[in-house]
Amino acid sequence: MFKKLFFFSAVLLCSFSLANTSFAASTPTLTLTNNASTVSILVTGADPNATVNFYFPNYTDASTNNTSYVSIGLGQTNANGVYSVSVAPNSYGLNGGVDVYVSVDGVQSQEVAWPATVTSSNGSSGNLSLSQTNITLTSGLDTTIIPLNTSNTLTVQSNSNPSVALADIQSNNNSLLITGMNAGTTNISVCAATNGCASVAVSVTAPTQTITFSVPQAYVVMGQSPQSVNIYGPGGTYSISNTNTSALSAVVNGNTLELQGISGETGQVSVLVCAPGWNCGTLPVTILAAGSSVPYQVSTPAPASSDLSQTPQITSFSVSSNNVYNSFFGQSSTLNISFGINQTVKNLQVKVAGTIVPATQSTDGKYYAQYQLTGNESLPIPVAISFTNLGNISNQFYFSMGGSAPAQSSSQSSAGASSAAVVFSKYLYEGVTPMSVSNPQIVALQQRLTADGVYSGPITGYFGPLTKAGVEAYQKKHGLSPVGVVGPQTRALLNRGI
Repeated sequence: MFKKLFFFSAVLLCSFSLANTSFAASTPTLTLTNNASTVSILVTGADPNATVNFYFPNYTDASTNNTSYVSIGLGQTNANGVYSVSVAPNSYGLNGGVDVYVSVDGVQSQEVAWPATVTSSNGSSGNLSLSQTNITLTSGLDTTIIPLNTSNTLTVQSNSNPSVALADIQSNNNSLLITGMNAGTTNISVCAATNGCASVAVSVTAPTQTITFSVPQAYVVMGQSPQSVNIYGPGGTYSISNTNTSALSAVVNGNTLELQGISGETGQVSVLVCAPGWNCGTLPVTILAAGSSVPYQVSTPAPASSDLSQTPQITSFSVSSNNVYNSFFGQSSTLNISFGINQTVKNLQVKVAGTIVPATQSTDGKYYAQYQLTGNESLPIPVAISFTNLGNISNQFYFSMGGSAPAQSSSQSSAGASSAAVVFSKYLYEGVTPMSVSNPQIVALQQRLTADGVYSGPITGYFGPLTKAGVEAYQKKHGLSPVGVVGPQTRALLNRGI
Protein backbone atom coordinates (compact mmCIF):
# COMPACT_ATOMS: atom_id res chain seq x y z
CA MET A 1 0.00 0.00 0.00
CA PHE A 2 2.82 2.39 0.90
CA LYS A 3 4.63 1.66 -2.39
CA LYS A 4 1.47 2.38 -4.40
CA LEU A 5 0.93 5.65 -2.57
CA PHE A 6 4.55 6.68 -3.15
CA PHE A 7 4.29 5.82 -6.85
CA PHE A 8 1.04 7.83 -7.22
CA SER A 9 2.58 10.83 -5.43
CA ALA A 10 5.69 10.72 -7.64
CA VAL A 11 3.56 10.61 -10.80
CA LEU A 12 1.42 13.50 -9.54
CA LEU A 13 4.51 15.58 -8.69
CA CYS A 14 6.06 14.85 -12.08
CA SER A 15 2.85 15.82 -13.86
CA PHE A 16 2.68 19.05 -11.89
CA SER A 17 6.28 19.90 -12.77
CA LEU A 18 5.72 19.18 -16.45
CA ALA A 19 2.59 21.31 -16.46
CA ASN A 20 4.46 24.22 -14.95
CA THR A 21 7.35 23.82 -17.36
CA SER A 22 5.13 23.81 -20.44
CA PHE A 23 3.56 27.15 -19.51
CA ALA A 24 6.71 28.96 -18.37
CA ALA A 25 7.35 32.19 -20.30
CA SER A 26 10.58 32.42 -22.28
CA THR A 27 13.30 34.84 -21.21
CA PRO A 28 13.80 37.51 -23.89
CA THR A 29 17.23 38.72 -25.02
CA LEU A 30 17.69 42.42 -25.82
CA THR A 31 20.28 43.62 -28.34
CA LEU A 32 20.92 47.30 -29.15
CA THR A 33 22.93 48.30 -32.23
CA ASN A 34 24.09 51.85 -32.99
CA ASN A 35 23.73 52.49 -36.73
CA ALA A 36 24.94 56.11 -36.57
CA SER A 37 21.61 57.71 -37.51
CA THR A 38 19.43 55.09 -35.77
CA VAL A 39 19.49 52.60 -32.91
CA SER A 40 18.19 49.13 -33.73
CA ILE A 41 16.24 47.43 -30.93
CA LEU A 42 16.18 43.63 -31.35
CA VAL A 43 14.33 41.23 -29.05
CA THR A 44 14.85 37.47 -29.50
CA GLY A 45 13.98 34.32 -27.60
CA ALA A 46 10.72 35.74 -26.27
CA ASP A 47 7.23 34.30 -26.26
CA PRO A 48 5.59 34.42 -29.71
CA ASN A 49 2.87 36.97 -30.51
CA ALA A 50 3.35 38.80 -27.21
CA THR A 51 3.59 42.51 -26.33
CA VAL A 52 7.10 43.94 -25.91
CA ASN A 53 7.35 46.60 -23.17
CA PHE A 54 10.46 48.81 -23.22
CA TYR A 55 11.72 50.14 -19.86
CA PHE A 56 14.04 53.10 -19.41
CA PRO A 57 15.02 55.20 -16.35
CA ASN A 58 12.95 58.23 -15.42
CA TYR A 59 14.89 59.53 -12.44
CA THR A 60 17.01 58.34 -9.50
CA ASP A 61 16.10 59.11 -5.90
CA ALA A 62 19.31 60.53 -4.43
CA SER A 63 18.31 59.56 -0.87
CA THR A 64 17.82 55.85 -1.65
CA ASN A 65 19.75 55.55 -4.94
CA ASN A 66 16.71 53.75 -6.37
CA THR A 67 15.94 54.33 -10.05
CA SER A 68 12.37 54.77 -11.25
CA TYR A 69 11.58 53.30 -14.66
CA VAL A 70 8.86 54.16 -17.14
CA SER A 71 7.77 51.94 -20.00
CA ILE A 72 6.13 52.07 -23.40
CA GLY A 73 4.68 49.29 -25.52
CA LEU A 74 6.84 48.84 -28.61
CA GLY A 75 4.81 46.20 -30.45
CA GLN A 76 4.39 42.44 -30.63
CA THR A 77 6.83 39.61 -31.26
CA ASN A 78 6.30 37.47 -34.33
CA ALA A 79 5.54 33.75 -34.38
CA ASN A 80 9.24 33.06 -33.66
CA GLY A 81 9.37 35.31 -30.60
CA VAL A 82 11.35 38.03 -32.42
CA TYR A 83 10.69 41.77 -32.54
CA SER A 84 12.80 44.55 -34.09
CA VAL A 85 12.45 48.29 -34.62
CA SER A 86 14.78 51.21 -35.42
CA VAL A 87 14.49 54.55 -33.60
CA ALA A 88 16.42 57.82 -33.47
CA PRO A 89 19.40 57.75 -31.05
CA ASN A 90 17.86 60.43 -28.83
CA SER A 91 14.43 58.81 -28.72
CA TYR A 92 12.83 58.84 -25.27
CA GLY A 93 15.37 61.47 -24.16
CA LEU A 94 18.00 58.81 -23.39
CA ASN A 95 21.71 59.44 -23.07
CA GLY A 96 24.40 56.92 -23.87
CA GLY A 97 25.24 54.53 -21.04
CA VAL A 98 21.91 54.39 -19.20
CA ASP A 99 20.57 50.88 -18.60
CA VAL A 100 17.37 49.78 -20.35
CA TYR A 101 15.53 46.47 -20.66
CA VAL A 102 12.41 44.88 -22.12
CA SER A 103 9.71 42.70 -20.62
CA VAL A 104 7.63 40.13 -22.51
CA ASP A 105 4.80 38.25 -20.80
CA GLY A 106 6.09 39.48 -17.47
CA VAL A 107 9.62 38.12 -18.00
CA GLN A 108 12.43 40.70 -17.96
CA SER A 109 15.45 40.66 -20.27
CA GLN A 110 18.95 41.51 -19.19
CA GLU A 111 19.77 45.20 -18.79
CA VAL A 112 21.65 46.73 -21.73
CA ALA A 113 23.37 50.13 -21.93
CA TRP A 114 21.75 52.52 -24.40
CA PRO A 115 24.31 53.27 -27.17
CA ALA A 116 26.32 56.48 -27.03
CA THR A 117 24.98 59.23 -29.28
CA VAL A 118 26.26 59.92 -32.77
CA THR A 119 29.51 61.81 -33.21
CA SER A 120 29.41 64.66 -35.72
CA SER A 121 32.01 65.34 -38.39
CA ASN A 122 33.76 67.91 -36.20
CA GLY A 123 34.11 65.45 -33.33
CA SER A 124 31.46 66.82 -30.97
CA SER A 125 29.04 64.42 -29.33
CA GLY A 126 25.54 64.20 -30.75
CA ASN A 127 23.45 65.65 -27.91
CA LEU A 128 21.48 68.07 -30.10
CA SER A 129 17.82 67.99 -29.04
CA LEU A 130 15.12 68.78 -31.61
CA SER A 131 11.42 69.53 -31.30
CA GLN A 132 10.62 66.55 -33.55
CA THR A 133 12.66 63.51 -34.53
CA ASN A 134 9.98 61.38 -36.22
CA ILE A 135 7.80 63.08 -38.83
CA THR A 136 5.03 61.92 -41.13
CA LEU A 137 4.14 64.34 -43.95
CA THR A 138 1.78 64.35 -46.87
CA SER A 139 3.48 65.14 -50.17
CA GLY A 140 3.39 68.89 -50.76
CA LEU A 141 3.17 69.85 -47.07
CA ASP A 142 5.97 71.03 -44.80
CA THR A 143 6.82 71.32 -41.12
CA THR A 144 9.35 73.31 -39.10
CA ILE A 145 11.78 71.79 -36.60
CA ILE A 146 13.58 73.86 -33.98
CA PRO A 147 16.44 72.96 -31.62
CA LEU A 148 15.55 72.81 -27.93
CA ASN A 149 18.99 73.17 -26.38
CA THR A 150 20.97 75.62 -28.54
CA SER A 151 20.67 78.89 -30.42
CA ASN A 152 23.65 78.06 -32.63
CA THR A 153 23.44 77.92 -36.42
CA LEU A 154 22.07 74.65 -37.79
CA THR A 155 23.41 72.83 -40.83
CA VAL A 156 22.07 69.85 -42.76
CA GLN A 157 24.82 67.22 -42.69
CA SER A 158 23.06 64.60 -44.80
CA ASN A 159 19.75 63.63 -46.40
CA SER A 160 19.53 59.96 -47.36
CA ASN A 161 16.78 60.49 -49.96
CA PRO A 162 16.28 64.12 -51.14
CA SER A 163 13.65 62.99 -53.65
CA VAL A 164 11.37 62.10 -50.71
CA ALA A 165 11.80 65.29 -48.65
CA LEU A 166 13.77 68.53 -48.87
CA ALA A 167 15.52 69.98 -45.81
CA ASP A 168 16.29 73.71 -45.77
CA ILE A 169 17.75 75.88 -43.02
CA GLN A 170 15.57 78.96 -42.57
CA SER A 171 16.77 82.57 -42.70
CA ASN A 172 17.24 82.75 -38.93
CA ASN A 173 19.74 79.84 -39.24
CA ASN A 174 18.14 78.21 -36.19
CA SER A 175 15.20 76.33 -37.65
CA LEU A 176 14.79 73.59 -40.24
CA LEU A 177 11.99 73.43 -42.82
CA ILE A 178 11.21 69.92 -44.10
CA THR A 179 9.01 69.68 -47.21
CA GLY A 180 7.44 66.41 -48.35
CA MET A 181 8.05 65.72 -52.05
CA ASN A 182 7.27 62.09 -52.92
CA ALA A 183 6.05 59.05 -51.01
CA GLY A 184 8.87 57.22 -49.22
CA THR A 185 11.23 57.56 -46.26
CA THR A 186 14.43 59.45 -45.61
CA ASN A 187 16.76 60.19 -42.69
CA ILE A 188 18.05 63.72 -42.26
CA SER A 189 21.04 64.53 -40.05
CA VAL A 190 21.08 68.03 -38.53
CA CYS A 191 24.09 69.51 -36.71
CA ALA A 192 24.93 72.54 -34.56
CA ALA A 193 28.42 73.92 -34.06
CA THR A 194 28.90 72.97 -30.40
CA ASN A 195 25.98 70.59 -29.83
CA GLY A 196 26.70 67.79 -32.26
CA CYS A 197 24.05 66.18 -34.44
CA ALA A 198 20.63 64.62 -34.31
CA SER A 199 18.73 62.46 -36.77
CA VAL A 200 15.21 63.12 -38.09
CA ALA A 201 13.28 60.19 -39.56
CA VAL A 202 10.85 61.44 -42.22
CA SER A 203 8.03 59.44 -43.80
CA VAL A 204 6.14 61.01 -46.71
CA THR A 205 2.78 59.70 -47.84
CA ALA A 206 0.89 60.39 -51.05
CA PRO A 207 -2.11 62.74 -50.84
CA THR A 208 -5.38 60.99 -50.08
CA GLN A 209 -7.74 63.85 -51.00
CA THR A 210 -8.41 65.42 -54.39
CA ILE A 211 -9.61 68.93 -55.19
CA THR A 212 -13.12 68.93 -56.67
CA PHE A 213 -15.57 71.57 -57.88
CA SER A 214 -19.22 72.54 -57.44
CA VAL A 215 -19.97 71.53 -61.07
CA PRO A 216 -18.66 68.58 -63.10
CA GLN A 217 -18.09 70.88 -66.09
CA ALA A 218 -18.13 74.66 -66.46
CA TYR A 219 -19.64 76.67 -69.35
CA VAL A 220 -18.54 80.19 -70.24
CA VAL A 221 -20.54 82.37 -72.67
CA MET A 222 -18.57 85.03 -74.54
CA GLY A 223 -19.50 88.56 -73.53
CA GLN A 224 -21.04 87.60 -70.19
CA SER A 225 -19.80 88.21 -66.64
CA PRO A 226 -17.30 85.75 -65.18
CA GLN A 227 -18.69 82.31 -64.31
CA SER A 228 -18.06 81.41 -60.62
CA VAL A 229 -17.29 77.84 -59.57
CA ASN A 230 -16.73 76.75 -55.96
CA ILE A 231 -13.48 74.94 -55.19
CA TYR A 232 -13.69 72.11 -52.66
CA GLY A 233 -10.22 71.86 -51.20
CA PRO A 234 -8.03 72.89 -48.25
CA GLY A 235 -8.37 76.66 -48.73
CA GLY A 236 -5.40 78.96 -48.50
CA THR A 237 -3.13 79.21 -51.53
CA TYR A 238 -4.02 77.49 -54.80
CA SER A 239 -1.90 77.26 -57.94
CA ILE A 240 -3.76 77.33 -61.25
CA SER A 241 -3.10 76.71 -64.94
CA ASN A 242 -5.18 76.17 -68.06
CA THR A 243 -4.55 74.77 -71.52
CA ASN A 244 -5.46 77.99 -73.42
CA THR A 245 -4.64 81.17 -71.52
CA SER A 246 -5.30 83.33 -74.61
CA ALA A 247 -8.94 82.15 -74.78
CA LEU A 248 -9.84 81.78 -71.12
CA SER A 249 -9.16 83.84 -67.99
CA ALA A 250 -9.11 81.64 -64.87
CA VAL A 251 -8.56 83.38 -61.51
CA VAL A 252 -8.84 82.03 -57.96
CA ASN A 253 -10.52 84.27 -55.39
CA GLY A 254 -10.49 82.52 -52.02
CA ASN A 255 -12.34 79.23 -52.60
CA THR A 256 -13.95 80.45 -55.84
CA LEU A 257 -12.71 79.94 -59.38
CA GLU A 258 -13.75 82.77 -61.71
CA LEU A 259 -13.83 81.93 -65.45
CA GLN A 260 -14.31 84.30 -68.42
CA GLY A 261 -13.77 84.12 -72.17
CA ILE A 262 -11.34 86.81 -73.34
CA SER A 263 -10.58 86.39 -77.07
CA GLY A 264 -13.79 85.34 -78.80
CA GLU A 265 -12.35 81.86 -79.36
CA THR A 266 -14.70 78.99 -78.50
CA GLY A 267 -14.01 75.38 -77.67
CA GLN A 268 -12.74 73.16 -74.86
CA VAL A 269 -10.23 74.23 -72.20
CA SER A 270 -9.00 72.33 -69.14
CA VAL A 271 -8.23 74.16 -65.88
CA LEU A 272 -5.89 72.53 -63.34
CA VAL A 273 -6.11 73.64 -59.68
CA CYS A 274 -3.55 72.40 -57.14
CA ALA A 275 -2.86 72.83 -53.40
CA PRO A 276 -0.15 71.50 -51.07
CA GLY A 277 -0.98 68.09 -49.64
CA TRP A 278 -3.83 67.43 -52.11
CA ASN A 279 -4.13 65.82 -55.52
CA CYS A 280 -4.76 68.43 -58.23
CA GLY A 281 -8.28 68.77 -59.60
CA THR A 282 -9.09 69.19 -63.30
CA LEU A 283 -12.19 71.13 -64.43
CA PRO A 284 -13.32 70.88 -68.08
CA VAL A 285 -14.48 74.28 -69.39
CA THR A 286 -16.46 74.86 -72.57
CA ILE A 287 -16.35 78.35 -74.09
CA LEU A 288 -19.62 79.07 -75.95
CA ALA A 289 -20.36 81.73 -78.56
CA ALA A 290 -22.17 84.91 -77.51
CA GLY A 291 -25.92 84.40 -77.06
CA SER A 292 -25.63 80.66 -76.40
CA SER A 293 -27.60 79.06 -73.59
CA VAL A 294 -25.81 77.09 -70.86
CA PRO A 295 -26.81 73.40 -70.59
CA TYR A 296 -28.51 72.38 -67.34
CA GLN A 297 -26.35 70.38 -64.95
CA VAL A 298 -26.66 69.10 -61.38
CA SER A 299 -24.31 70.71 -58.87
CA THR A 300 -21.73 68.53 -57.15
CA PRO A 301 -22.05 68.54 -53.32
CA ALA A 302 -19.05 69.38 -51.20
CA PRO A 303 -17.20 66.38 -49.72
CA ALA A 304 -17.78 65.99 -45.99
CA SER A 305 -14.10 66.52 -45.17
CA SER A 306 -13.41 69.38 -47.58
CA ASP A 307 -13.67 72.24 -45.09
CA LEU A 308 -10.23 72.18 -43.50
CA SER A 309 -10.76 75.66 -42.07
CA GLN A 310 -12.61 73.90 -39.23
CA THR A 311 -10.61 73.04 -36.13
CA PRO A 312 -10.16 69.24 -35.83
CA GLN A 313 -11.90 67.73 -32.82
CA ILE A 314 -11.73 64.55 -30.75
CA THR A 315 -15.08 62.79 -31.15
CA SER A 316 -14.59 59.94 -28.66
CA PHE A 317 -12.20 58.98 -25.84
CA SER A 318 -12.15 55.83 -23.74
CA VAL A 319 -9.76 54.00 -21.43
CA SER A 320 -9.70 50.38 -20.31
CA SER A 321 -7.27 48.51 -18.06
CA ASN A 322 -6.06 44.94 -17.77
CA ASN A 323 -6.60 45.39 -14.00
CA VAL A 324 -3.43 43.75 -12.68
CA TYR A 325 -3.88 42.97 -8.98
CA ASN A 326 -7.54 43.98 -9.41
CA SER A 327 -6.56 47.65 -9.58
CA PHE A 328 -7.60 49.78 -12.58
CA PHE A 329 -4.79 52.27 -11.96
CA GLY A 330 -2.43 49.95 -10.08
CA GLN A 331 1.28 49.37 -10.65
CA SER A 332 2.00 47.32 -13.80
CA SER A 333 -1.57 47.74 -15.05
CA THR A 334 -1.71 48.57 -18.77
CA LEU A 335 -4.07 51.35 -19.81
CA ASN A 336 -5.53 50.93 -23.30
CA ILE A 337 -6.52 54.34 -24.65
CA SER A 338 -8.67 54.82 -27.74
CA PHE A 339 -10.00 57.99 -29.33
CA GLY A 340 -11.51 59.22 -32.57
CA ILE A 341 -10.79 62.41 -34.56
CA ASN A 342 -13.22 63.92 -37.05
CA GLN A 343 -10.56 64.76 -39.67
CA THR A 344 -7.40 63.35 -41.19
CA VAL A 345 -4.56 64.66 -39.03
CA LYS A 346 -0.77 64.78 -38.90
CA ASN A 347 1.82 65.43 -36.16
CA LEU A 348 -0.22 63.35 -33.70
CA GLN A 349 1.30 63.20 -30.21
CA VAL A 350 -0.08 61.44 -27.15
CA LYS A 351 1.36 62.00 -23.66
CA VAL A 352 0.35 60.06 -20.57
CA ALA A 353 1.73 61.33 -17.26
CA GLY A 354 4.22 63.42 -19.23
CA THR A 355 5.52 60.43 -21.25
CA ILE A 356 5.11 60.29 -25.02
CA VAL A 357 3.46 57.03 -26.09
CA PRO A 358 3.04 55.83 -29.69
CA ALA A 359 -0.46 55.87 -31.18
CA THR A 360 -1.58 53.92 -34.24
CA GLN A 361 -4.73 54.18 -36.33
CA SER A 362 -6.76 51.00 -36.74
CA THR A 363 -9.01 49.91 -39.58
CA ASP A 364 -12.01 51.21 -37.61
CA GLY A 365 -10.62 54.74 -37.96
CA LYS A 366 -9.86 55.13 -34.26
CA TYR A 367 -6.43 55.69 -32.72
CA TYR A 368 -5.03 53.37 -30.06
CA ALA A 369 -2.23 53.84 -27.50
CA GLN A 370 -0.99 51.88 -24.48
CA TYR A 371 0.62 53.03 -21.25
CA GLN A 372 1.89 50.76 -18.47
CA LEU A 373 1.65 52.26 -15.00
CA THR A 374 4.84 52.37 -12.95
CA GLY A 375 3.17 53.01 -9.61
CA ASN A 376 4.84 56.43 -9.31
CA GLU A 377 1.98 58.30 -10.98
CA SER A 378 -0.36 60.40 -8.88
CA LEU A 379 -4.08 60.62 -9.55
CA PRO A 380 -5.56 62.09 -11.60
CA ILE A 381 -3.28 60.85 -14.38
CA PRO A 382 -3.04 63.50 -17.13
CA VAL A 383 -3.40 62.73 -20.83
CA ALA A 384 -2.52 65.31 -23.51
CA ILE A 385 -3.37 64.69 -27.18
CA SER A 386 -2.29 67.15 -29.88
CA PHE A 387 -2.57 67.05 -33.67
CA THR A 388 -2.81 69.20 -36.82
CA ASN A 389 -5.24 68.82 -39.72
CA LEU A 390 -4.27 69.04 -43.40
CA GLY A 391 -5.18 72.72 -43.34
CA ASN A 392 -2.45 73.25 -40.69
CA ILE A 393 -4.94 74.03 -37.91
CA SER A 394 -3.84 72.53 -34.60
CA ASN A 395 -5.76 71.41 -31.55
CA GLN A 396 -4.77 70.01 -28.19
CA PHE A 397 -6.98 68.18 -25.68
CA TYR A 398 -6.36 67.44 -22.04
CA PHE A 399 -8.00 64.60 -20.13
CA SER A 400 -7.57 63.42 -16.56
CA MET A 401 -7.96 59.81 -15.46
CA GLY A 402 -8.77 59.25 -11.83
CA GLY A 403 -11.24 56.35 -11.76
CA SER A 404 -12.83 53.76 -14.00
CA ALA A 405 -13.83 56.41 -16.54
CA PRO A 406 -11.89 59.41 -17.89
CA ALA A 407 -13.16 62.95 -17.83
CA GLN A 408 -12.25 65.65 -20.33
CA SER A 409 -10.83 68.65 -18.54
CA SER A 410 -10.09 71.21 -21.23
CA SER A 411 -9.40 71.84 -24.88
CA GLN A 412 -7.08 74.33 -26.54
CA SER A 413 -7.35 75.13 -30.24
CA SER A 414 -5.47 77.57 -32.46
CA ALA A 415 -4.51 78.18 -36.06
CA GLY A 416 -1.09 76.58 -36.28
CA ALA A 417 -0.09 76.92 -32.61
CA SER A 418 -0.66 75.10 -29.36
CA SER A 419 1.11 74.66 -26.04
CA ALA A 420 2.85 71.58 -27.52
CA ALA A 421 4.57 73.86 -30.06
CA VAL A 422 5.71 76.50 -27.51
CA VAL A 423 9.40 76.60 -26.62
CA PHE A 424 9.92 77.96 -23.12
CA SER A 425 12.77 80.47 -23.35
CA LYS A 426 12.30 83.06 -20.58
CA TYR A 427 12.33 83.22 -16.80
CA LEU A 428 8.74 83.00 -15.55
CA TYR A 429 7.87 83.96 -11.99
CA GLU A 430 5.05 85.42 -9.93
CA GLY A 431 4.13 88.90 -11.18
CA VAL A 432 6.45 88.77 -14.23
CA THR A 433 3.68 90.44 -16.27
CA PRO A 434 0.72 92.64 -15.22
CA MET A 435 -2.51 90.84 -14.36
CA SER A 436 -4.23 92.52 -17.31
CA VAL A 437 -1.73 91.02 -19.81
CA SER A 438 -2.03 87.40 -20.97
CA ASN A 439 1.46 86.03 -21.61
CA PRO A 440 1.51 83.21 -24.25
CA GLN A 441 4.32 81.36 -22.44
CA ILE A 442 2.40 81.48 -19.18
CA VAL A 443 -0.72 80.20 -20.98
CA ALA A 444 1.34 77.27 -22.30
CA LEU A 445 2.86 76.75 -18.84
CA GLN A 446 -0.56 76.58 -17.20
CA GLN A 447 -1.74 74.11 -19.83
CA ARG A 448 1.31 71.91 -19.26
CA LEU A 449 0.91 72.03 -15.48
CA THR A 450 -2.75 71.10 -15.90
CA ALA A 451 -1.78 68.15 -18.12
CA ASP A 452 0.72 67.05 -15.46
CA GLY A 453 -1.97 67.11 -12.79
CA VAL A 454 -0.30 69.76 -10.60
CA TYR A 455 -2.46 72.78 -11.48
CA SER A 456 -6.23 73.13 -11.40
CA GLY A 457 -6.59 76.89 -11.74
CA PRO A 458 -7.86 78.86 -14.75
CA ILE A 459 -5.84 79.32 -17.96
CA THR A 460 -5.31 83.09 -17.78
CA GLY A 461 -1.76 83.77 -18.93
CA TYR A 462 -1.05 85.52 -15.60
CA PHE A 463 1.58 84.10 -13.22
CA GLY A 464 -0.06 84.37 -9.83
CA PRO A 465 0.05 82.40 -6.56
CA LEU A 466 -1.86 79.42 -8.00
CA THR A 467 0.57 79.13 -10.92
CA LYS A 468 3.54 79.45 -8.55
CA ALA A 469 2.15 76.61 -6.42
CA GLY A 470 1.71 74.52 -9.58
CA VAL A 471 5.32 75.16 -10.62
CA GLU A 472 6.55 74.19 -7.15
CA ALA A 473 4.55 70.94 -7.31
CA TYR A 474 5.91 70.24 -10.82
CA GLN A 475 9.50 70.84 -9.69
CA LYS A 476 9.07 68.64 -6.62
CA LYS A 477 7.50 65.89 -8.71
CA HIS A 478 10.42 65.87 -11.14
CA GLY A 479 13.26 66.07 -8.61
CA LEU A 480 14.00 69.81 -8.79
CA SER A 481 14.14 72.33 -5.95
CA PRO A 482 10.59 73.68 -5.52
CA VAL A 483 11.47 77.37 -5.92
CA GLY A 484 8.35 78.29 -7.90
CA VAL A 485 10.35 80.00 -10.65
CA VAL A 486 10.70 78.63 -14.20
CA GLY A 487 14.44 78.78 -14.73
CA PRO A 488 16.87 76.89 -17.02
CA GLN A 489 16.41 73.43 -15.41
CA THR A 490 12.63 73.65 -15.37
CA ARG A 491 12.57 75.00 -18.94
CA ALA A 492 14.72 72.07 -20.07
CA LEU A 493 12.19 69.58 -18.67
CA LEU A 494 9.22 71.46 -20.12
CA ASN A 495 10.84 71.67 -23.55
CA ARG A 496 11.51 67.93 -23.48
CA GLY A 497 7.81 67.36 -22.91
CA ILE A 498 8.30 65.99 -19.40
